Amino acid sequence: MFKYNILTEEVKSDFAFEVYSDTLSELFRGAGIAMMEAMVEVSKIVIKRTWNIEVKSESLELLLYDFLSELVYLKDVDVALFKDYEIEINENKEYSLSCKAHGAEIDYENDVLLTDVKAVTMYKFLVEEREKDWYCHIILDL
Repeated sequence: MFKYNILTEEVKSDFAFEVYSDTLSELFRGAGIAMMEAMVEVSKIVIKRTWNIEVKSESLELLLYDFLSELVYLKDVDVALFKDYEIEINENKEYSLSCKAHGAEIDYENDVLLTDVKAVTMYKFLVEEREKDWYCHIILDL
């Protein structure tokens, strides 16, 4: 289970949010959904397709950054938006993520589009394990 907060007062021309979760995979899921909320009313997306995403990185911070960046890339290249994610994260010599991203190509007649995310920024980017949960703070370039 995750919870996210949109931080409207933190930045004026970008989109900032934070996510709290009891598991790492739910943290990543929540970050993906919160990022999509910047672009579209996620609840109105009708799932029509699943994309398989594989990401490997040296750290959890880079893994989340690369995952969200891949979602932005797929939004631009496949003209797709995502409603939900099934995420598995593993740690061996490096961190790896396998994700099934459920969504659809943008439906310009029915999707409620809000803004366009250009990129995930590293400014104040944070992923950390706290006492009983996981936390991330992210700012998106619009």
